Amino acid sequence: MANIFHNFLSHRKLFYGLFNQAGQNICEMSDLLAIVVDTRSAEEREPLYKQINTLEETGDDITHKLFLGLDRVYFTPLNRKDIYALASAIDDVADYVHEAAGRMQLYHIDNFIPAIREITDYIKRSCSELQKLIFSLAKMEDTTAMLNSCQMIKEYEHLSDQVYYHALADLFAHETDPIRLIKHRDILYSLETSANKCKVVTDAIEIIVINSL
Repeated sequence: MANIFHNFLSHRKLFYGLFNQAGQNICEMSDLLAIVVDTRSAEEREPLYKQINTLEETGDDITHKLFLGLDRVYFTPLNRKDIYALASAIDDVADYVHEAAGRMQLYHIDNFIPAIREITDYIKRSCSELQKLIFSLAKMEDTTAMLNSCQMIKEYEHLSDQVYYHALADLFAHETDPIRLIKHRDILYSLETSANKCKVVTDAIEIIVINSL
């Protein structure tokens, strides 16, 4: 019995520890992306892109460890489907933040349109809230506050949607350079998808919180 209890605590520490790392990772990635869009010098942006690339690889490694844990551990601290859904959703956020940064780097964007900065800021705010939410999963002390945070992230996603569609309409109405239009459209798409994926993480967390009540 003591062995089973010890193993359960060990596995609990494993999963929650990896989730905390994943939450911190996307928070750092979104912070770096926000710095990228506020940095005018292409030379100064290059090391930021490299850091985002490194963090994306770190995120992949964390996700892999979570999935390995699911394969190897019989008694998990959360429902197995919930662990899989949350790990996949966090990984998607990292992937699309990485994709947005990659397109910014590939397209050699010098001046980011205001919408790119706005959505990037919403992603940064969302990831900051997500990090707190993920850290709260292990104790689940204030579920009301956690659900309120989920609603806040959903509001950020809604605001991102509005900025995204207004920006697209403005680009197609006023941008005369088709190459510049395509570049900004692609970056906006990656950013908006990142914001949407943040919302998917909250959906996974809400299920966990509600099931704990």
